[in-house]
Amino acid sequence: MRENKQLNSTKYPHWLNYFKNFYVLVGTLFLVWMLFFDSDNFIRRRNQKEKEFELKSQEAFYAKEIVDLQEKMRELHTNNQELEKFSREKYLFHKKGEDVYVIKDLSKEE
Repeated sequence: MRENKQLNSTKYPHWLNYFKNFYVLVGTLFLVWMLFFDSDNFIRRRNQKEKEFELKSQEAFYAKEIVDLQEKMRELHTNNQELEKFSREKYLFHKKGEDVYVIKDLSKEE
């Protein structure tokens, strides 16, 4: 009788004996199902978290841009000299008889 017990224990690895318990087996199957096969699995959740982080960083960037543009608009509405400077730089407006030369600083673009 003792020899049979020793043969059975050497036939299977020790960790495989835990799967003879119904609850461990069902729990393991449930965990595998939730990690890989479920419609809201682990891989999809990780990708969604990365996308959420990316969108939040974009939201912060655009919120800062909105504040900067609102400040610039307020400045343009109140200061005629700034409005003239902006229109000349951005849209190349000029007065009659003036020549406009555009000079770009290449060191600032890099």
